[in-house]
Amino acid sequence: MYKSILGMLLVSANVAGAEYRFDYLFPDLPPHIASLAQLRQIGHPSATREPAYMEDSQHRGTDNNASVAVGHTYVGQLLTHDLSFEQGSELLGKPVAASEVKNRSSPWLDLDTLYHHDSREALRDQKDPAKLRLGNRGGNPLDFPRDAAGKAQIPDQRNDENNNLAQLTAAVMRFHNVQVDRLRADNHPESILFELARRETIRHWQAIILSEYLPLFVPRHVLQDVLDNGARYYTSERAANGVLPIEFSVAVNRFGHSMVRGRYTLNDRFHRVRLFPLSRSEFDRNLAGHRPIPARMAIQWQRFFDFENSIQGRLDDDEDQFRGLQVGRKIDRLLARPMLRLPVSDDPGLPHEGLAADNRVVDRTVVSLATLNLMRSRALALPSGQAIARVMGLEPLSNAQLGLCNPGDPCDTSVDIELTEAMHEAPLFLYILEEAKRYSDGETLGEVGGRIMAEVVIGLLQNSPYSIVQEPFISPYTGTSAYTMADLFYNAGMNYARPEVK
Repeated sequence: MYKSILGMLLVSANVAGAEYRFDYLFPDLPPHIASLAQLRQIGHPSATREPAYMEDSQHRGTDNNASVAVGHTYVGQLLTHDLSFEQGSELLGKPVAASEVKNRSSPWLDLDTLYHHDSREALRDQKDPAKLRLGNRGGNPLDFPRDAAGKAQIPDQRNDENNNLAQLTAAVMRFHNVQVDRLRADNHPESILFELARRETIRHWQAIILSEYLPLFVPRHVLQDVLDNGARYYTSERAANGVLPIEFSVAVNRFGHSMVRGRYTLNDRFHRVRLFPLSRSEFDRNLAGHRPIPARMAIQWQRFFDFENSIQGRLDDDEDQFRGLQVGRKIDRLLARPMLRLPVSDDPGLPHEGLAADNRVVDRTVVSLATLNLMRSRALALPSGQAIARVMGLEPLSNAQLGLCNPGDPCDTSVDIELTEAMHEAPLFLYILEEAKRYSDGETLGEVGGRIMAEVVIGLLQNSPYSIVQEPFISPYTGTSAYTMADLFYNAGMNYARPEVK
Protein backbone atom coordinates (compact mmCIF):
# COMPACT_ATOMS: atom_id res chain seq x y z
CA MET A 1 0.00 0.00 0.00
CA TYR A 2 2.73 2.47 0.96
CA LYS A 3 4.54 1.90 -2.34
CA SER A 4 1.39 2.98 -4.18
CA ILE A 5 1.12 6.06 -1.94
CA LEU A 6 4.74 6.97 -2.70
CA GLY A 7 3.89 6.49 -6.37
CA MET A 8 1.04 8.99 -6.10
CA LEU A 9 3.35 11.57 -4.54
CA LEU A 10 5.91 11.05 -7.32
CA VAL A 11 3.18 11.34 -9.97
CA SER A 12 2.09 14.69 -8.56
CA ALA A 13 5.66 16.00 -8.53
CA ASN A 14 6.48 14.75 -12.04
CA VAL A 15 3.29 16.08 -13.63
CA ALA A 16 3.72 19.47 -11.95
CA GLY A 17 7.28 19.80 -13.25
CA ALA A 18 6.72 18.53 -16.79
CA GLU A 19 6.49 20.65 -19.94
CA TYR A 20 3.90 20.00 -22.63
CA ARG A 21 3.40 21.35 -26.11
CA PHE A 22 0.93 21.48 -28.97
CA ASP A 23 1.21 20.06 -32.47
CA TYR A 24 -0.97 19.33 -35.48
CA LEU A 25 -3.36 16.41 -35.66
CA PHE A 26 -3.22 16.65 -39.47
CA PRO A 27 0.33 17.90 -40.15
CA ASP A 28 0.19 17.22 -43.89
CA LEU A 29 -2.79 19.49 -44.54
CA PRO A 30 -2.15 23.06 -45.72
CA PRO A 31 -3.41 25.95 -43.61
CA HIS A 32 -6.73 27.52 -44.40
CA ILE A 33 -6.16 30.86 -46.12
CA ALA A 34 -8.19 33.85 -44.92
CA SER A 35 -7.44 37.51 -44.38
CA LEU A 36 -7.98 39.25 -41.06
CA ALA A 37 -10.58 41.41 -42.80
CA GLN A 38 -12.55 38.30 -43.82
CA LEU A 39 -12.43 36.85 -40.33
CA ARG A 40 -13.50 40.15 -38.83
CA GLN A 41 -16.46 40.30 -41.20
CA ILE A 42 -17.52 36.76 -40.26
CA GLY A 43 -17.21 37.15 -36.49
CA HIS A 44 -18.09 40.81 -36.02
CA PRO A 45 -21.23 41.77 -34.07
CA SER A 46 -23.94 43.85 -35.61
CA ALA A 47 -24.07 47.59 -34.98
CA THR A 48 -27.80 47.66 -35.82
CA ARG A 49 -30.91 45.78 -34.66
CA GLU A 50 -30.36 43.18 -37.38
CA PRO A 51 -28.25 40.27 -36.04
CA ALA A 52 -24.88 39.56 -37.61
CA TYR A 53 -23.87 36.27 -39.25
CA MET A 54 -22.64 34.63 -36.02
CA GLU A 55 -25.02 36.46 -33.68
CA ASP A 56 -28.15 35.09 -32.06
CA SER A 57 -31.08 37.31 -31.17
CA GLN A 58 -34.76 37.15 -30.35
CA HIS A 59 -35.43 37.83 -34.02
CA ARG A 60 -34.17 34.29 -34.78
CA GLY A 61 -36.41 32.53 -32.25
CA THR A 62 -35.31 30.08 -29.55
CA ASP A 63 -32.03 28.21 -29.84
CA ASN A 64 -32.41 25.74 -26.97
CA ASN A 65 -30.59 22.40 -26.84
CA ALA A 66 -33.17 19.99 -25.41
CA SER A 67 -30.52 17.34 -24.63
CA VAL A 68 -28.04 19.27 -22.50
CA ALA A 69 -28.59 20.95 -19.13
CA VAL A 70 -26.94 24.34 -18.98
CA GLY A 71 -24.38 23.40 -16.33
CA HIS A 72 -22.50 21.19 -18.78
CA THR A 73 -21.35 24.34 -20.57
CA TYR A 74 -19.24 25.08 -17.53
CA VAL A 75 -18.09 21.48 -17.09
CA GLY A 76 -16.68 21.97 -20.58
CA GLN A 77 -14.99 25.21 -19.57
CA LEU A 78 -13.39 23.56 -16.54
CA LEU A 79 -12.28 20.66 -18.76
CA THR A 80 -10.70 23.15 -21.17
CA HIS A 81 -8.76 24.76 -18.34
CA ASP A 82 -7.76 21.31 -17.09
CA LEU A 83 -6.31 20.33 -20.48
CA SER A 84 -4.72 23.41 -21.95
CA PHE A 85 -3.49 26.94 -21.51
CA GLU A 86 -1.90 28.22 -24.68
CA GLN A 87 -0.43 31.68 -24.85
CA GLY A 88 -3.04 34.39 -25.31
CA SER A 89 -3.21 37.52 -27.38
CA GLU A 90 0.30 37.09 -28.77
CA LEU A 91 -1.09 34.22 -30.87
CA LEU A 92 -3.46 36.57 -32.66
CA GLY A 93 -0.83 38.52 -34.57
CA LYS A 94 2.05 37.01 -36.50
CA PRO A 95 1.79 33.31 -37.48
CA VAL A 96 3.40 30.74 -35.22
CA ALA A 97 3.85 26.97 -35.54
CA ALA A 98 1.83 24.92 -33.07
CA SER A 99 4.94 23.02 -31.95
CA GLU A 100 6.46 26.30 -30.75
CA VAL A 101 3.59 26.94 -28.34
CA LYS A 102 3.98 25.74 -24.79
CA ASN A 103 0.97 24.23 -23.00
CA ARG A 104 1.06 25.72 -19.52
CA SER A 105 -1.46 23.14 -18.26
CA SER A 106 -1.04 19.43 -17.69
CA PRO A 107 -3.13 17.60 -20.33
CA TRP A 108 -3.88 14.54 -18.17
CA LEU A 109 -7.38 15.34 -16.86
CA ASP A 110 -5.77 15.63 -13.44
CA LEU A 111 -7.41 18.86 -12.27
CA ASP A 112 -4.08 20.67 -12.21
CA THR A 113 -6.19 23.77 -12.84
CA LEU A 114 -7.51 23.26 -9.31
CA TYR A 115 -4.50 21.84 -7.43
CA HIS A 116 -1.28 23.11 -9.01
CA HIS A 117 -1.12 25.37 -12.03
CA ASP A 118 1.76 27.30 -13.57
CA SER A 119 3.85 27.03 -10.36
CA ARG A 120 0.96 28.12 -8.10
CA GLU A 121 -0.33 25.74 -5.42
CA ALA A 122 -3.87 25.55 -4.05
CA LEU A 123 -4.27 26.99 -0.57
CA ARG A 124 -4.94 24.49 2.20
CA ASP A 125 -7.42 24.85 5.03
CA GLN A 126 -5.47 26.27 7.97
CA LYS A 127 -7.28 24.08 10.50
CA ASP A 128 -7.26 20.92 8.37
CA PRO A 129 -4.35 20.97 5.85
CA ALA A 130 -5.62 17.91 4.00
CA LYS A 131 -8.54 20.05 2.80
CA LEU A 132 -8.65 22.87 0.27
CA ARG A 133 -9.36 26.33 1.59
CA LEU A 134 -12.82 27.67 0.76
CA GLY A 135 -14.83 30.71 1.82
CA ASN A 136 -14.58 34.44 1.08
CA ARG A 137 -14.35 37.38 3.47
CA GLY A 138 -18.06 38.07 3.09
CA GLY A 139 -19.03 34.81 4.76
CA ASN A 140 -19.86 32.71 1.69
CA PRO A 141 -18.36 29.25 2.38
CA LEU A 142 -18.89 28.17 -1.24
CA ASP A 143 -16.78 30.89 -2.84
CA PHE A 144 -13.00 30.93 -3.29
CA PRO A 145 -10.75 32.42 -0.63
CA ARG A 146 -10.02 36.00 -1.73
CA ASP A 147 -7.65 38.80 -0.82
CA ALA A 148 -8.73 42.24 0.35
CA ALA A 149 -9.14 43.39 -3.27
CA GLY A 150 -11.45 40.45 -4.07
CA LYS A 151 -8.91 38.50 -6.15
CA ALA A 152 -9.41 34.73 -5.92
CA GLN A 153 -6.56 32.93 -4.17
CA ILE A 154 -6.53 29.94 -6.51
CA PRO A 155 -3.87 28.43 -8.83
CA ASP A 156 -5.67 29.24 -12.10
CA GLN A 157 -7.36 32.63 -12.33
CA ARG A 158 -9.29 31.49 -15.41
CA ASN A 159 -11.62 29.56 -13.09
CA ASP A 160 -12.86 32.89 -11.75
CA GLU A 161 -13.76 34.26 -15.20
CA ASN A 162 -17.48 34.13 -14.51
CA ASN A 163 -19.82 33.41 -11.62
CA ASN A 164 -21.08 30.09 -12.96
CA LEU A 165 -17.64 28.57 -13.51
CA ALA A 166 -16.37 29.88 -10.17
CA GLN A 167 -19.22 28.26 -8.25
CA LEU A 168 -18.85 24.96 -10.13
CA THR A 169 -15.10 24.90 -9.45
CA ALA A 170 -15.71 25.61 -5.77
CA ALA A 171 -18.14 22.67 -5.68
CA VAL A 172 -15.41 20.34 -6.99
CA MET A 173 -13.11 21.69 -4.28
CA ARG A 174 -15.80 20.92 -1.70
CA PHE A 175 -16.00 17.39 -3.09
CA HIS A 176 -12.26 17.03 -2.37
CA ASN A 177 -12.87 18.08 1.22
CA VAL A 178 -15.65 15.51 1.59
CA GLN A 179 -13.21 12.85 0.36
CA VAL A 180 -10.86 13.86 3.18
CA ASP A 181 -13.61 13.22 5.72
CA ARG A 182 -14.51 9.88 4.14
CA LEU A 183 -10.92 8.67 3.95
CA ARG A 184 -10.15 9.86 7.46
CA ALA A 185 -13.13 7.84 8.71
CA ASP A 186 -11.52 4.81 7.05
CA ASN A 187 -8.42 5.41 9.20
CA HIS A 188 -5.97 6.41 6.46
CA PRO A 189 -2.83 8.14 7.79
CA GLU A 190 -3.10 11.94 8.09
CA SER A 191 0.18 12.37 6.19
CA ILE A 192 -1.31 11.07 2.95
CA LEU A 193 -4.94 12.23 3.22
CA PHE A 194 -4.48 15.16 0.84
CA GLU A 195 -3.01 13.03 -1.95
CA LEU A 196 -5.58 10.29 -1.44
CA ALA A 197 -8.44 12.80 -1.59
CA ARG A 198 -6.88 14.43 -4.64
CA ARG A 199 -6.68 11.07 -6.39
CA GLU A 200 -10.31 10.24 -5.56
CA THR A 201 -11.47 13.64 -6.79
CA ILE A 202 -9.53 13.35 -10.05
CA ARG A 203 -10.83 9.87 -10.80
CA HIS A 204 -14.43 10.90 -10.14
CA TRP A 205 -13.84 13.90 -12.43
CA GLN A 206 -12.56 11.58 -15.16
CA ALA A 207 -15.62 9.38 -14.69
CA ILE A 208 -17.88 12.42 -15.22
CA ILE A 209 -16.08 13.23 -18.47
CA LEU A 210 -16.11 9.64 -19.76
CA SER A 211 -19.57 8.50 -18.66
CA GLU A 212 -21.56 11.75 -18.88
CA TYR A 213 -19.86 14.61 -20.72
CA LEU A 214 -18.56 12.85 -23.84
CA PRO A 215 -21.81 10.89 -24.42
CA LEU A 216 -23.72 14.18 -24.36
CA PHE A 217 -21.67 15.76 -27.14
CA VAL A 218 -20.10 13.03 -29.29
CA PRO A 219 -22.30 10.99 -31.68
CA ARG A 220 -22.85 7.58 -30.12
CA HIS A 221 -21.37 5.53 -32.96
CA VAL A 222 -18.26 7.73 -33.10
CA LEU A 223 -17.66 7.47 -29.36
CA GLN A 224 -18.18 3.71 -29.38
CA ASP A 225 -15.81 3.28 -32.33
CA VAL A 226 -13.05 5.18 -30.52
CA LEU A 227 -13.61 3.18 -27.32
CA ASP A 228 -13.68 -0.17 -29.15
CA ASN A 229 -11.10 0.37 -31.90
CA GLY A 230 -8.91 3.21 -30.73
CA ALA A 231 -7.97 6.44 -32.46
CA ARG A 232 -7.47 6.80 -36.20
CA TYR A 233 -5.65 10.13 -36.13
CA TYR A 234 -4.44 10.92 -32.61
CA THR A 235 -1.53 8.52 -32.46
CA SER A 236 -0.68 6.64 -29.29
CA GLU A 237 2.81 8.17 -29.26
CA ARG A 238 1.48 11.72 -29.19
CA ALA A 239 -1.16 10.81 -26.60
CA ALA A 240 1.45 9.13 -24.39
CA ASN A 241 3.61 12.27 -24.50
CA GLY A 242 0.72 14.61 -23.76
CA VAL A 243 1.05 16.44 -27.08
CA LEU A 244 -2.22 18.31 -27.52
CA PRO A 245 -3.52 18.80 -31.08
CA ILE A 246 -3.96 22.48 -31.84
CA GLU A 247 -7.03 21.67 -33.98
CA PHE A 248 -8.65 20.41 -30.78
CA SER A 249 -7.54 23.19 -28.46
CA VAL A 250 -8.13 26.20 -30.70
CA ALA A 251 -11.17 25.07 -32.69
CA VAL A 252 -13.06 21.90 -31.77
CA ASN A 253 -12.96 22.26 -28.00
CA ARG A 254 -14.33 25.79 -28.29
CA PHE A 255 -17.72 24.52 -29.44
CA GLY A 256 -19.04 25.36 -25.98
CA HIS A 257 -18.83 29.06 -26.79
CA SER A 258 -21.94 28.60 -28.91
CA MET A 259 -23.80 26.96 -26.00
CA VAL A 260 -23.31 29.81 -23.53
CA ARG A 261 -26.55 31.60 -22.72
CA GLY A 262 -26.79 35.36 -22.55
CA ARG A 263 -28.75 35.17 -19.28
CA TYR A 264 -29.10 32.70 -16.41
CA THR A 265 -31.41 32.22 -13.47
CA LEU A 266 -29.33 31.33 -10.41
CA ASN A 267 -32.01 31.00 -7.75
CA ASP A 268 -35.39 32.39 -6.74
CA ARG A 269 -33.96 35.90 -6.31
CA PHE A 270 -31.56 36.15 -9.25
CA HIS A 271 -33.69 35.61 -12.34
CA ARG A 272 -32.45 35.99 -15.93
CA VAL A 273 -29.23 37.78 -15.01
CA ARG A 274 -26.99 38.78 -17.90
CA LEU A 275 -23.70 36.83 -18.09
CA PHE A 276 -21.75 39.92 -19.19
CA PRO A 277 -23.22 43.44 -19.22
CA LEU A 278 -24.54 45.02 -22.39
CA SER A 279 -25.80 48.27 -20.84
CA ARG A 280 -25.03 50.64 -17.97
CA SER A 281 -27.91 49.24 -15.90
CA GLU A 282 -26.39 45.73 -16.15
CA PHE A 283 -22.95 46.72 -14.90
CA ASP A 284 -24.13 46.30 -11.31
CA ARG A 285 -26.10 43.10 -11.94
CA ASN A 286 -24.31 40.50 -14.07
CA LEU A 287 -22.35 37.27 -13.74
CA ALA A 288 -18.89 38.51 -14.68
CA GLY A 289 -16.12 37.10 -12.53
CA HIS A 290 -13.03 38.17 -10.62
CA ARG A 291 -14.98 39.49 -7.63
CA PRO A 292 -16.42 38.04 -4.42
CA ILE A 293 -19.63 36.03 -4.78
CA PRO A 294 -22.20 36.81 -2.06
CA ALA A 295 -24.11 33.91 -0.53
CA ARG A 296 -27.38 35.31 -1.93
CA MET A 297 -26.08 34.52 -5.44
CA ALA A 298 -25.58 30.83 -4.70
CA ILE A 299 -26.67 28.71 -7.66
CA GLN A 300 -29.56 26.32 -7.08
CA TRP A 301 -27.88 23.50 -8.97
CA GLN A 302 -31.13 21.72 -9.86
CA ARG A 303 -31.54 24.67 -12.26
CA PHE A 304 -28.19 23.79 -13.93
CA PHE A 305 -28.09 19.96 -13.79
CA ASP A 306 -30.70 17.22 -14.05
CA PHE A 307 -31.64 16.05 -10.56
CA GLU A 308 -34.63 13.92 -9.72
CA ASN A 309 -36.49 17.03 -8.53
CA SER A 310 -35.46 19.28 -11.43
CA ILE A 311 -38.44 20.81 -13.22
CA GLN A 312 -38.00 21.80 -16.84
CA GLY A 313 -39.87 24.69 -18.39
CA ARG A 314 -41.10 24.94 -21.95
CA LEU A 315 -38.10 24.91 -24.27
CA ASP A 316 -40.00 26.73 -27.03
CA ASP A 317 -40.47 29.71 -24.71
CA ASP A 318 -37.33 31.61 -23.71
CA GLU A 319 -39.12 33.15 -20.74
CA ASP A 320 -40.76 29.98 -19.42
CA GLN A 321 -37.64 27.78 -19.74
CA PHE A 322 -35.92 29.93 -17.09
CA ARG A 323 -38.47 28.79 -14.49
CA GLY A 324 -36.73 25.47 -13.84
CA LEU A 325 -33.89 23.39 -15.27
CA GLN A 326 -32.21 25.53 -17.90
CA VAL A 327 -30.68 24.06 -21.02
CA GLY A 328 -27.70 25.09 -23.08
CA ARG A 329 -27.99 26.63 -26.50
CA LYS A 330 -27.64 24.59 -29.65
CA ILE A 331 -24.19 23.94 -31.09
CA ASP A 332 -24.27 26.19 -34.12
CA ARG A 333 -22.65 29.32 -35.42
CA LEU A 334 -25.01 31.62 -33.48
CA LEU A 335 -23.38 32.94 -30.30
CA ALA A 336 -25.25 34.78 -27.57
CA ARG A 337 -24.94 38.55 -27.93
CA PRO A 338 -22.65 39.08 -24.90
CA MET A 339 -20.12 36.63 -26.38
CA LEU A 340 -19.64 39.01 -29.31
CA ARG A 341 -19.39 42.06 -27.05
CA LEU A 342 -16.91 41.32 -24.27
CA PRO A 343 -15.86 44.58 -22.58
CA VAL A 344 -12.09 45.08 -22.39
CA SER A 345 -9.71 47.90 -21.57
CA ASP A 346 -9.16 50.50 -24.26
CA ASP A 347 -5.72 49.00 -24.97
CA PRO A 348 -6.15 45.23 -24.58
CA GLY A 349 -3.10 44.39 -26.67
CA LEU A 350 -5.13 42.86 -29.50
CA PRO A 351 -4.90 43.50 -33.26
CA HIS A 352 -7.45 46.12 -34.27
CA GLU A 353 -9.29 43.52 -36.36
CA GLY A 354 -10.32 41.80 -33.11
CA LEU A 355 -11.95 44.90 -31.70
CA ALA A 356 -15.52 45.97 -32.36
CA ALA A 357 -15.12 49.72 -32.19
CA ASP A 358 -18.70 50.32 -33.39
CA ASN A 359 -20.12 48.25 -30.49
CA ARG A 360 -18.90 49.97 -27.33
CA VAL A 361 -20.60 49.00 -24.07
CA VAL A 362 -20.90 52.01 -21.76
CA ASP A 363 -17.91 53.66 -23.45
CA ARG A 364 -15.77 50.54 -23.15
CA THR A 365 -14.14 48.79 -26.10
CA VAL A 366 -15.53 45.32 -26.79
CA VAL A 367 -14.16 42.28 -28.57
CA SER A 368 -15.96 39.45 -30.33
CA LEU A 369 -15.02 36.01 -29.02
CA ALA A 370 -15.97 34.55 -32.41
CA THR A 371 -13.49 36.84 -34.17
CA LEU A 372 -10.75 36.04 -31.66
CA ASN A 373 -11.26 32.30 -32.18
CA LEU A 374 -11.02 32.70 -35.94
CA MET A 375 -7.93 34.90 -35.69
CA ARG A 376 -6.17 32.47 -33.36
CA SER A 377 -6.89 29.63 -35.81
CA ARG A 378 -5.35 31.69 -38.61
CA ALA A 379 -2.25 32.56 -36.59
CA LEU A 380 -1.68 28.87 -35.82
CA ALA A 381 -2.24 27.79 -39.45
CA LEU A 382 -5.13 25.40 -38.87
CA PRO A 383 -6.45 23.54 -41.92
CA SER A 384 -9.97 24.10 -43.20
CA GLY A 385 -12.87 22.06 -41.91
CA GLN A 386 -13.48 20.68 -45.40
CA ALA A 387 -9.89 19.45 -45.71
CA ILE A 388 -10.20 17.45 -42.49
CA ALA A 389 -13.58 16.06 -43.54
CA ARG A 390 -12.02 14.72 -46.76
CA VAL A 391 -9.19 13.05 -44.82
CA MET A 392 -11.85 11.35 -42.70
CA GLY A 393 -13.60 10.08 -45.82
CA LEU A 394 -16.63 12.32 -45.32
CA GLU A 395 -18.48 14.44 -47.85
CA PRO A 396 -17.54 17.97 -46.78
CA LEU A 397 -20.04 20.75 -46.40
CA SER A 398 -19.66 23.52 -48.95
CA ASN A 399 -19.18 27.14 -48.00
CA ALA A 400 -22.64 27.80 -49.41
CA GLN A 401 -24.06 25.27 -46.95
CA LEU A 402 -22.25 27.13 -44.19
CA GLY A 403 -23.86 30.39 -45.27
CA LEU A 404 -20.65 31.92 -46.67
CA CYS A 405 -21.33 33.64 -50.00
CA ASN A 406 -18.52 34.84 -52.20
CA PRO A 407 -18.98 38.12 -54.09
CA GLY A 408 -21.53 37.70 -56.86
CA ASP A 409 -22.96 34.41 -55.54
CA PRO A 410 -26.69 34.11 -54.79
CA CYS A 411 -27.07 34.96 -51.10
CA ASP A 412 -29.90 35.20 -48.61
CA THR A 413 -28.40 37.96 -46.48
CA SER A 414 -31.10 37.55 -43.81
CA VAL A 415 -29.29 34.40 -42.64
CA ASP A 416 -26.09 34.17 -44.71
CA ILE A 417 -23.22 36.58 -45.18
CA GLU A 418 -21.93 38.04 -48.46
CA LEU A 419 -18.16 38.24 -48.10
CA THR A 420 -16.37 41.26 -49.50
CA GLU A 421 -13.46 38.97 -50.48
CA ALA A 422 -13.80 35.46 -51.91
CA MET A 423 -12.97 32.65 -49.47
CA HIS A 424 -12.07 29.10 -50.45
CA GLU A 425 -13.34 26.64 -47.82
CA ALA A 426 -13.97 27.57 -44.20
CA PRO A 427 -12.17 27.94 -40.85
CA LEU A 428 -12.34 24.78 -38.72
CA PHE A 429 -14.04 26.53 -35.77
CA LEU A 430 -16.91 27.72 -37.94
CA TYR A 431 -17.10 24.40 -39.77
CA ILE A 432 -17.57 22.22 -36.70
CA LEU A 433 -20.34 24.53 -35.40
CA GLU A 434 -22.33 24.39 -38.60
CA GLU A 435 -21.57 20.69 -39.02
CA ALA A 436 -23.24 20.10 -35.65
CA LYS A 437 -26.26 22.12 -36.72
CA ARG A 438 -26.70 20.06 -39.88
CA TYR A 439 -25.84 16.71 -38.27
CA SER A 440 -28.15 16.82 -35.25
CA ASP A 441 -29.83 20.23 -35.32
CA GLY A 442 -27.14 21.35 -32.91
CA GLU A 443 -27.85 18.77 -30.20
CA THR A 444 -24.39 17.13 -30.53
CA LEU A 445 -21.19 17.63 -32.47
CA GLY A 446 -21.01 16.21 -35.96
CA GLU A 447 -18.65 13.60 -37.43
CA VAL A 448 -15.54 15.80 -37.72
CA GLY A 449 -15.92 17.62 -34.42
CA GLY A 450 -17.10 14.54 -32.55
CA ARG A 451 -14.22 12.31 -33.67
CA ILE A 452 -11.54 14.86 -32.83
CA MET A 453 -13.18 15.46 -29.43
CA ALA A 454 -13.42 11.75 -28.61
CA GLU A 455 -9.98 10.72 -29.84
CA VAL A 456 -8.13 13.47 -27.99
CA VAL A 457 -9.95 13.30 -24.66
CA ILE A 458 -9.98 9.49 -24.51
CA GLY A 459 -6.35 9.29 -25.66
CA LEU A 460 -5.25 11.63 -22.90
CA LEU A 461 -7.45 9.91 -20.34
CA GLN A 462 -5.96 6.52 -21.21
CA ASN A 463 -2.44 7.86 -20.62
CA SER A 464 -3.18 9.90 -17.51
CA PRO A 465 -1.20 8.90 -14.40
CA TYR A 466 -4.60 8.77 -12.66
CA SER A 467 -6.34 6.96 -15.53
CA ILE A 468 -9.65 5.26 -14.76
CA VAL A 469 -9.15 3.30 -17.97
CA GLN A 470 -5.77 1.81 -17.11
CA GLU A 471 -6.70 1.22 -13.47
CA PRO A 472 -10.39 0.24 -13.34
CA PHE A 473 -12.58 2.63 -11.38
CA ILE A 474 -15.63 1.92 -9.25
CA SER A 475 -17.13 4.83 -7.38
CA PRO A 476 -17.82 4.08 -3.71
CA TYR A 477 -20.94 6.21 -4.10
CA THR A 478 -22.60 4.65 -7.15
CA GLY A 479 -21.04 1.19 -7.02
CA THR A 480 -20.34 1.49 -10.76
CA SER A 481 -17.84 3.16 -13.08
CA ALA A 482 -20.44 5.79 -14.02
CA TYR A 483 -20.61 9.13 -12.27
CA THR A 484 -22.40 12.42 -12.99
CA MET A 485 -22.24 16.05 -11.92
CA ALA A 486 -25.53 15.59 -10.09
CA ASP A 487 -23.89 12.74 -8.16
CA LEU A 488 -21.02 15.07 -7.26
CA PHE A 489 -23.29 17.75 -5.83
CA TYR A 490 -25.24 15.18 -3.85
CA ASN A 491 -22.13 13.43 -2.51
CA ALA A 492 -20.48 16.76 -1.70
CA GLY A 493 -23.22 17.29 0.85
CA MET A 494 -24.79 20.26 -0.90
CA ASN A 495 -28.36 19.37 0.13
CA TYR A 496 -29.72 18.21 -3.18
CA ALA A 497 -32.01 15.31 -3.83
CA ARG A 498 -30.33 12.05 -4.77
CA PRO A 499 -29.84 11.96 -8.56
CA GLU A 500 -32.30 9.78 -10.39
CA VAL A 501 -30.91 6.41 -11.43
CA LYS A 502 -31.34 6.12 -15.20
